Amino acid sequence: MRKKIILFLLILFTSFGVSVWSQVQKMKFTIKDMLSINVPSQIDISPDGKFVVFVLSKADFEESKYRTDLYIVSTETGEVKQLTFSKEDERMPKFSPDGKIIAFLSDRKAAGDEKEVKTQIWLLPIDGGEAYKLTNAPEGVISFNWMPDGKSILYLTQETLPKPEKEKKERDKKLKFDPTVVDKEKYRKEFYLVDVKSKKERKVFVGDYGVSEFDISLDGKFVVYNTNYTGDIDDGKKFDLWIFEVESGKARQLTTRPGGERQPKWSPDGRFIACVADLDPKFTYSQEELFIVNPQTGEMKNLTEKFDLGIVGYEFSKSQPEKIYARTASGVYTHVYLISAVNGEVKEFLGGEKVYGDMAISNNDGAIALLLEDKASAPDVFIFKNGELKKLTNLNPQLENFTFGEQTVIKWKSFDGWVIEGILVKPVNFEPGKKYPMLVAVHGGPYGRIQNILRQYYNLQVWANEGYLVFAPNFRGSSGYSNKFGISNFKDLGGGDFKDIMAGIDYIIKELKIADENKIGIFGGSYGGYMTNWAITQTDRFKAAVSMFGIFNLITDYSNSYLPSWEPDYLGDYYWNNLKIYLERSPFYYVKNIKTPVLIMHGDEDPNTFISNSKEMYQALKHLGKTVEFVRYPREGHGFREPNHRIDEFYRCLDWFNKYLLGIEPEKKAIVRIDEWVNSDGWSVKVVRANKNVNYAGFDTSEKFIEVEILFKANEEAKPFDISVNDFTVFDPEGNKIYPSGFPVEVSGVKAILSGDFKINVSTKGENKYYPLKLSFKVSNLKDKLKLKIAKFPQFDFFLD
Repeated sequence: MRKKIILFLLILFTSFGVSVWSQVQKMKFTIKDMLSINVPSQIDISPDGKFVVFVLSKADFEESKYRTDLYIVSTETGEVKQLTFSKEDERMPKFSPDGKIIAFLSDRKAAGDEKEVKTQIWLLPIDGGEAYKLTNAPEGVISFNWMPDGKSILYLTQETLPKPEKEKKERDKKLKFDPTVVDKEKYRKEFYLVDVKSKKERKVFVGDYGVSEFDISLDGKFVVYNTNYTGDIDDGKKFDLWIFEVESGKARQLTTRPGGERQPKWSPDGRFIACVADLDPKFTYSQEELFIVNPQTGEMKNLTEKFDLGIVGYEFSKSQPEKIYARTASGVYTHVYLISAVNGEVKEFLGGEKVYGDMAISNNDGAIALLLEDKASAPDVFIFKNGELKKLTNLNPQLENFTFGEQTVIKWKSFDGWVIEGILVKPVNFEPGKKYPMLVAVHGGPYGRIQNILRQYYNLQVWANEGYLVFAPNFRGSSGYSNKFGISNFKDLGGGDFKDIMAGIDYIIKELKIADENKIGIFGGSYGGYMTNWAITQTDRFKAAVSMFGIFNLITDYSNSYLPSWEPDYLGDYYWNNLKIYLERSPFYYVKNIKTPVLIMHGDEDPNTFISNSKEMYQALKHLGKTVEFVRYPREGHGFREPNHRIDEFYRCLDWFNKYLLGIEPEKKAIVRIDEWVNSDGWSVKVVRANKNVNYAGFDTSEKFIEVEILFKANEEAKPFDISVNDFTVFDPEGNKIYPSGFPVEVSGVKAILSGDFKINVSTKGENKYYPLKLSFKVSNLKDKLKLKIAKFPQFDFFLD
């Protein structure tokens, strides 16, 4: 299948032409390059420590989605091998206890599957052969674990409706007797045990609606699981630990502590169970602590009570069960500490200016596999063995070809003396003594944080490549610091946190002296969207703003979100008991103060910060006569996920900031997106698409061609003109000219090229004002970034990326 490649257009206001292009040593890092980063996750290591399996996510721009496959890497040779190639996605790979089989989840179809396929467990022999389906759970598999003997697998699924009831629901749906009673149609969770050889299954336990995570004791007799009882995503504080016996199915409650217990795991010797829970149960955003629980008595012990950093995740030592490897939120980094389950002693294991991701440990701690990234590199798989940390993969070698701005950690004092931390990225080709336009990127949460890594949702390095200085603060209320810091904006949303941000801006302007105080923009999503909305009601220092799926009205947000407890958790009460705080901490209350041009962006399917927030904001600003634009993205939830939406999102933001910070009007902007018209001399033109790696009859299949589809549109003042085939030129990065091979044609299903020096008359006669044109170019390397120049439109260069 031919790949449809997203195109970008770059307007070059320079007389140097091709010579400038050829002098560039490294390429500009674009939003598509950021989204094209291959991201590993969900690693597991074989018991003998010889192999690491992981999920690799890759962007598919043609389908506008991310695809995941399984890969495996040898810890001895570093050889990487792709294991799965299906069109569907694979996830959650786990080695069998003997290391001979990898089990994983997939929604792919097996031979003979005719109906809709639910997610099932598949098995893949490590020594070769095809993957085969193990389960046929009617409602699909949610999660699973190998039983310690490796002969069977325990999985979690949703209960299946009795056949008569299921058939009735299907009939009612066809007849449109299909109302939904809110909070009534819930389904319990069930555990099944499936034999690996015979594929025979049996139900071993029926839980309630809220069963979530589970782990199996080393002897295979008991299972610990957590549940919030209701299955409601808003009941995060209600998670308790329970234990059931596999053979009898008898269950008993283990913990009754207020707050939620998460990530339950048995110690390798079965003496205790570990879990993560909030330090202060009153706050869902309190610091995450590591606890151990006596499986007989339920007695809990906080191992990290004196360690003032939050726990992100953990794994037990396989050789010394009393030792735990814990990943911690350490400011702008994520480190690994060794924690003693005996006395709570904490010792740093892996630190530095690094962010450590998923972790897996082999038998006897012989090898520890980790994901690792930093400000200069994307995530890769590493192995810690014999006291040495070794890189196993190089999943994104293309990153060596791009330019990046200097990325540093800065600290400043806020209004009350607290030291606040953040990330500052300087523009590419930064010149000392020069002041740059600055964007303030505000993270969500607010109990979240910006980490000092290359791969960011807010695309910091992409902005640096567009000439912007980018400031991303970890204001009070962020995770990664202390518990006091994390809960400090209780009843103070938009208070101290806003002042922290403004103090950071002043520090950069007055102390570092690198930001232009008259060219400052702000943007953010979720709570970052709230802070953006709040900031432009409190000050007019921001000359442009982008509000992304943010809160505008705290009452509206509470009333529509699937996490309504967020407001009372942060504001201390419900609005009917304390209307004053809901009003005074809502941006809508001060909407008349807004002078900043604001671009609003929201996903149609956002269940968290419901789109009604953005609709209310747009409606108010429109009727107040303010400068505002509202963009809605179909299918998107809380945060945009589809790659092509992410591309559109970035370039709309770029257009907005370029216009209101730099004064660059849309027709004069630096980058024009795919399918966006560019105007010149009464005509509009756009490149619709470029199809790469096309083959034609009469040419060797090794020869590479790119088809470029162009569309002209006559405006009212348009005049007809003639254009030659050779007026279209493609340039490679070295500045070499490539002229069209001709017009692609298709006869009886065979693709060919019609060549010749044709002249085309682009006329304004008749009712049809659209003129499509398709040309084919023979290129030497499809991986190169190519640009198209049209002689009749000399001010525009179209980048074919």
